[in-house]
Amino acid sequence: MSHSALSVLIPAAGASNRLGQPKQLLEHKGKPLIQNAVNLAQSLSPREIIVVTGAAATRVEAALEQLPVRCIHNPDWSTGMGGSIALGAGAVSPDSSGLLILLCDQWRIQSADLLKLADTWQASPGHIVCAQAEGHLMPPVIFPPVFFDELRQLREDRGARKLLKKNPDQLYSIQMDNAYSDLDTPAQLQDLEQ
Repeated sequence: MSHSALSVLIPAAGASNRLGQPKQLLEHKGKPLIQNAVNLAQSLSPREIIVVTGAAATRVEAALEQLPVRCIHNPDWSTGMGGSIALGAGAVSPDSSGLLILLCDQWRIQSADLLKLADTWQASPGHIVCAQAEGHLMPPVIFPPVFFDELRQLREDRGARKLLKKNPDQLYSIQMDNAYSDLDTPAQLQDLEQ
């Protein structure tokens, strides 16, 4: 199903210091995680896919060469994810009716998970729709345009989490167990490789 009014933003700028290597370039099922995230986003047939690069930008862009994405470089990537989201939100098409933020290190997420999220957003386009797992609200998350200005103002390392906490009455959460995976430590990397 097409979600042609939806823009997708994939922040892929970090250096993954705790892991010791850029996680967006780690391979899973024979492809870099950033490529897997773009392929996943494509399953929604969105209006556009924006990837924000930073550390290892040349290698990330090379991994995406054949894919229909727009890469934007964040020269201040070391300040954290908030700045990358702000930069990406500033580049969203003016015709976009929603912005899906998808992280490439949530490698367990399936197309069906994203479809459920996008369908819920389509039914209630004025609400924030996010994943919930292990009792936590988390990405992937779709923001309606009324929040785009706030997204463009983000600066912290914590991404858009504060917007979720600040707007509980405008938020729907979808149980998504596959969202609860992270890739910050060698032990978690071992989990990915298995």
